[in-house]
Amino acid sequence: MREARSPGGDICEALFWVDGGPCAGALRRLGVAPLRAARSRPLKVILFAWLPLVVLAAVDGVLVGGASLPFLHDLSAHTRFLVAVPLLVLADLPIGARLDRCTAQFIAADLVREDDRALFAGVLVAARRARDSRVAAVVVLAAAYLITGGVVALGEGGVGDSWQARGGTRGFTLAGGWYALVSLPLFHFVLVRWVHRLFVWGRFLRRVSRLELQLTATHPDRAGGLGFLGDGLLPFAIPVFAVSAVIASAIATRVLFAGATLEQYHSSYVAGLVLALLCVVGPLFVVAPTLLRLKLRGLLQYGVLGSRYAQRFEAKWIEPGKHGDEPLLGTPDIQSLADLAACHAVIRGMRLVPFEPRAILVLALLGALPALPLAATTSAVREFLQRALRLFL
Repeated sequence: MREARSPGGDICEALFWVDGGPCAGALRRLGVAPLRAARSRPLKVILFAWLPLVVLAAVDGVLVGGASLPFLHDLSAHTRFLVAVPLLVLADLPIGARLDRCTAQFIAADLVREDDRALFAGVLVAARRARDSRVAAVVVLAAAYLITGGVVALGEGGVGDSWQARGGTRGFTLAGGWYALVSLPLFHFVLVRWVHRLFVWGRFLRRVSRLELQLTATHPDRAGGLGFLGDGLLPFAIPVFAVSAVIASAIATRVLFAGATLEQYHSSYVAGLVLALLCVVGPLFVVAPTLLRLKLRGLLQYGVLGSRYAQRFEAKWIEPGKHGDEPLLGTPDIQSLADLAACHAVIRGMRLVPFEPRAILVLALLGALPALPLAATTSAVREFLQRALRLFL
């Protein structure tokens, strides 16, 4: 891994986990992938994926009319290419920097033994190869087109007469053809590419956790020293938010133009949000077996130590005549006993995954923000908001 730069350095040259990956060369030629052009990437995505749809829809006569669902009324399409794809592309910087810092922390915190440094470097090399694998590129690209084919075949908008295929026919409009062959596959490719990256990150963590790491059961982070993996999950809210926005906009399109109701899609939205959360935090679960073994070993070791100390403490202070003339007040024995009890409590409170539940709650709340406008239209939420307003007004 390239060494991380100082906060004032060029972070774009230090991103190991996102500087590459499936079809990186093709994305660079499109102007989407280069990390140094981070500010212009969203604009390039919009020009390549969304703007041609506007032009072609105008040529087809379905830009603002001419179909039950004109292009400018399709919330799902606009959300995909004006919100979701730019966010997924820009997420390279904060998430890549975060993963790089976590990788460097294994060495900075002296968690990898000197004898295992070469093995750790080998795991990094294997991760780089998996990241840049040509087979992975083919799989990701094929998955993007397979998902696109399924979405198009099922009719994602639920509206037969739309800007994609007027009159409900199987033939596409010009805009619909570009959407099915270029724009939608690009969205799915960027999304599946992130799934591949997170898979490689999870496999890296699994292999590193199998090394003889120098973890301590009494570490104050209550994760054996691996708590840094779960700290700072906030950047991962970006892909979760993007996926949530796409699902919410697709539901809104069906409600507005296909006569659907929100109640039909409660479970679908929740399932999509949960799946997105599992994708971003799932890699952290691979260290659970290591933390479980550390916790059990720590409980046994400190149980033995606690028994020895408690027996000697009672023999000295409880049994009559053992402590002699030594005063009880101010003795360090009681403080040592309390410290030992605190260490045992830390071990008992160890988490088997290196993150706190509230971190997942924050991710879920941030991810659910795009659904708030939809939820506000339901009667239950309207009543709740009305009651809340009465309390404050």
